[in-house]
Amino acid sequence: MPASKRDDILTAAESDGLLSPVLSFGDIFAPARAPVQALNTYTLAQTADQYAQASLQATSQLAIAEMLERLGDAPRNPELADAVASGLPPEIVEDALRQPGGFVKTADALRAASVNAPRQLPGIFNAQDADEDLEDDLTAALNEGAEILMLSVDLPRANAPCRILDVSAAAGPDGLATEYIADIVSEASKQMDGGVFLIAGLAGAIMAMGLDYATDAGRATASALCAWINAAASGAGFTAAQGKALDMPARRASTKRDCSVHILPLANLMETDTDISSDGTSPVQSALIFGDDAPTLARAPRIGLARRKPEALPQLLDQIQSTGHAALERAFGQDKLRDRGFSDDALDRVSRALGDGLPLNAAFSRWVLGDQIIASDLKLQPENFDADGRALLSALGFSRKDITAAEEALDGAIDDLVDSTMAMQGLPLGASLEDEIRFASACKASLGDGCVLMRIASTDGLDIADQALSEGLSVMLEGERGATPPDVTERMEHILALADDLADGADIGGSYSDQSNAAPIDPMFVQRQRLPDRRKGYIQKSTVGGHKVYLHTGEFENGALGEIFLDMHKEGAAFRSMMNNFAISISIGLQYGVPLEEYVDAFVFTRFEPAGQVVGNDRITKATSILDYIFRELAVSYLGRDDLAEVDVTHDGLGRGEGDATRDLTPLTGEAAQIISRGFSRGQLPDNIVVLDKKRSERSDEAGAEATGDAEEEGPAYLGNACASCGSFTVFASGEDDEVACDTCGEHSTLSQ
Repeated sequence: MPASKRDDILTAAESDGLLSPVLSFGDIFAPARAPVQALNTYTLAQTADQYAQASLQATSQLAIAEMLERLGDAPRNPELADAVASGLPPEIVEDALRQPGGFVKTADALRAASVNAPRQLPGIFNAQDADEDLEDDLTAALNEGAEILMLSVDLPRANAPCRILDVSAAAGPDGLATEYIADIVSEASKQMDGGVFLIAGLAGAIMAMGLDYATDAGRATASALCAWINAAASGAGFTAAQGKALDMPARRASTKRDCSVHILPLANLMETDTDISSDGTSPVQSALIFGDDAPTLARAPRIGLARRKPEALPQLLDQIQSTGHAALERAFGQDKLRDRGFSDDALDRVSRALGDGLPLNAAFSRWVLGDQIIASDLKLQPENFDADGRALLSALGFSRKDITAAEEALDGAIDDLVDSTMAMQGLPLGASLEDEIRFASACKASLGDGCVLMRIASTDGLDIADQALSEGLSVMLEGERGATPPDVTERMEHILALADDLADGADIGGSYSDQSNAAPIDPMFVQRQRLPDRRKGYIQKSTVGGHKVYLHTGEFENGALGEIFLDMHKEGAAFRSMMNNFAISISIGLQYGVPLEEYVDAFVFTRFEPAGQVVGNDRITKATSILDYIFRELAVSYLGRDDLAEVDVTHDGLGRGEGDATRDLTPLTGEAAQIISRGFSRGQLPDNIVVLDKKRSERSDEAGAEATGDAEEEGPAYLGNACASCGSFTVFASGEDDEVACDTCGEHSTLSQ
């Protein structure tokens, strides 16, 4: 054949997706670049170490990136000093300061380096060296996540010219274009001296011919196809026995060519982007393809179903197209969604998104529904639901249980439909490992010295690998990082518990004023400050514009506000749920150190219904909204913001009415805050409570005097009489002639008085 015509044929095959361009074998199959090692304890341990180091490097890069992100765009020098003292390498800080993008750009670069790091090459060993005594060493390496390639035959050299042959692309409604395959392979082999062909899409081709992968007919056809390709590549003969499954006559051997044919799993190991219907000797795993439009059947399953049962194909395609509507009905029921404000347009958008394979969280997000639907139909703020459909459903009154059940109903709905239909028509997807070993063995018998490599997960057991090796197959064992040993788990639990204790301690958060709402947390490493299990707070019942509101607070040990609960008993489910979730978000923010002042500034004087007269609150008589009332109440109670109050009252709860200004009352001390709610007392020490600091100091002085030998007589004992001035029972004898004094107010009098 003239060279120009040969080039035209090969170019057409590349355009059809049947043949890849010529690349080096090592560029297509990366493990070919790694040396073959002797299998022993040392080399297995070395392979395990390499994978462990790669994992540690990736983890370290992500950890440093997270530390940099916490610093923000423009950290101050003290913050950087704290970060360096906490373990951030100074070299990283210096590089970040030198870069135009600063710390954010450096963090992004570290994350990219971790994600895009070159894949660790597997350890490659001769299968003949396998020994039962090495089973523990092999298991240890796999538990570090290592990949172990056990070769029964040698791989081609890494620089050998190579083409991928996707045989599923040669399958059509009229069958498999075997003559076309032979012409392509034959002409391509003449261009590649010592070249390599890698068969791909083998299971896809079997399915396209209407055959079940796991049957004798499927294996016989695959074996015959491998023999046909090998004959075209190497010039070997093709026997009548081999041709029986393909219904083809025998062919004599032709001029020998130095080309070999192999079947290798290319997914995750291939350095080029090539779309194949099935990988290596593995069965077809999915019959769906997802493009810009709705999902549909892939080429091989579509052709196979049309050959096996033509009337089932249009029915399945229609079912795939309507899966979104059916899934939505199964998940929630479209009537329930309509009752909550969803229009037909909104339901159609969600249905199409679900039909395209989007998860529930994305299907109900802002980017699917659109701002107009969320704002006008659902009466919600679109910016709150950019990519959070779960929150939108929750705001509309669906419970967490409802949403979880819907996600379970939607999970894999399209895949389940297609899988069950294909299985009913005799074209099941997937197969057991034993079936794959039988399939691969049949192909190996036709390829002679060609390498047929199976991918086996370490979790499937080494017995499966031994079975494959006994059939002359090569095996790629995929390790999985094992569970953390119990002693390490126990120690980490202790370390994390200590870290929580440190985060809860005053030394971590520094000093805070009595009026500050900020929880004691490290400004460098923001962590959540948990409230004590037994906590103080108060409940305020009020009515705003005729709507009853219950505000329940919880406080840290130092009296700072740490959580709020809001309940409006007679409101609709959607509004109540929204207020409940709003309170949760505020509480989480407070526990992460967001100052209450920020919330107050954001929400006071906001205007929306219900609004109007406030009944039941002693400081606030009217509000422009529920949020205005709530945050004015919190500001008055926890921040001393009397400028936001409208009425002055006392803090003793005795109901002496207006006019008793609070500014002259004693501020709530840290000691009193341990037992008195700061919010309930509005930051002041009630004037009907006495903290006997004087007596404590006297007893402390007496104890000190006793320790130094200078002890004098004991302090005065209380007489049990009430003080005529203040009414306190802290009266003691102060001299002769029935003279007494009050330890609380200092009034001197006589008992006769």
